[in-house]
Amino acid sequence: MHYFATTPAEIDAAVQVLYEEARFYRWFPIGTDSYDAFAASDPIAASELRGIAERMLVAAAQARSRARRV
Repeated sequence: MHYFATTPAEIDAAVQVLYEEARFYRWFPIGTDSYDAFAASDPIAASELRGIAERMLVAAAQARSRARRV
């Protein structure tokens, strides 16, 4: 199985999008002004959010790879 690596910049970009959507849907406190403030206040949740973003990017890369083979 091929491992699809993501770069830290890709993960950061995905985390920002995911975080903004989470704020919009009020999954996180609306008063948190930025991802950096959120990450400083709850490093475990921030780490979990980064993990989710990375897994989403890897899944997307795998889907692209499968689509190219068809």
